[in-house]
Amino acid sequence: MWLRNAWYVAAWSDEVAAERITARTIINQPLVLYRKADGVAVVLEDRCCHRLAPLSMGRLERDDLRCMYHGLKFAPDGRCIEIPGQAVIPPTAVVRTYPVAERGSWIWVWMGEAEQADPALIPASIAATDPDWRLQKGWLDYDANYQLINDNLLDLSHLSYAHENTLGRNAPQWANERPRISRLDRGLRFQRWLRGMPARHYHKARGDTFDLWHSYDFLVPGIFIQRPAWYPAGTGDRMQLQPPAEAPFFVRLDDQAVTPISERTSRYFYAVGARSADASAAIVEEMFAFTETAFHEDKSIIEAQQQVIDLDPARRMLLLSADGGPTQFRRLVQQLIERESADTRRPAVAAQAD
Repeated sequence: MWLRNAWYVAAWSDEVAAERITARTIINQPLVLYRKADGVAVVLEDRCCHRLAPLSMGRLERDDLRCMYHGLKFAPDGRCIEIPGQAVIPPTAVVRTYPVAERGSWIWVWMGEAEQADPALIPASIAATDPDWRLQKGWLDYDANYQLINDNLLDLSHLSYAHENTLGRNAPQWANERPRISRLDRGLRFQRWLRGMPARHYHKARGDTFDLWHSYDFLVPGIFIQRPAWYPAGTGDRMQLQPPAEAPFFVRLDDQAVTPISERTSRYFYAVGARSADASAAIVEEMFAFTETAFHEDKSIIEAQQQVIDLDPARRMLLLSADGGPTQFRRLVQQLIERESADTRRPAVAAQAD
């Protein structure tokens, strides 16, 4: 089952260009994205109501989309406004529209009940055009269920091993130091100090090691918002392992989104960067390349994990202390799905009672 009443990342904003039709699938639902003449994004069901042909194979005509099978034309609100050879347009000649918003550098789509689409629930990410930050962005497609990618991001102890030559190089702290986990309204927050972390070459002027205040939020359906902060070695102890009360000398940016396509396919969007005051464009490019290498390491092991799971889907996983994040988040998503299902059933029950 899927969580429908949530904002899903459908694309980077620049993927949906003027006069271009873009097809996407989210939670097994086919979508077609395009922009009107004023630049506002539109998301429709990618399924003509006539013979169910994909509208993404159609043609844009200013703000409208024409199906190129039999020529039906649809307005941005999903209404059919023209049927070749037929003057009367049935009121049922409509395709579903989806609430859409652009925040940061992402196009977000609400996959559930339109009246519940609250833009205030969209997590705050950084736009690629924000002058205070430098970032680069990309995406990967996975042959794996989205929850396995979520699990990976909810338990960063794997950095010390899966990324022993990249993000976790010479840093056993990722596996040895457990984060404090607190519940948010629609997600979890992770916080901890990682002391004595090895410095990258662009930080060597500040010493061979540093303390990292590592804090990130993970929000439904799979949004990772992280702003880890670098401090001089010894800061964590001076703060008595409590949240820092001093300004860091470096702040990194990681905005990521896991979007389920189907039960066994997912798209992983990611942006990597730093404050403009902390890093040059060359340093951010290096950080991005380094991080992308690590993301391919994740992809390799998670896709292999999915193949093993598929051999015996009933086989249970052994839970360890590091699994607190994945366990809590899966439980939260399941609770939201069950609440959604109950809300859907309730009107029918009430109608029967009447």
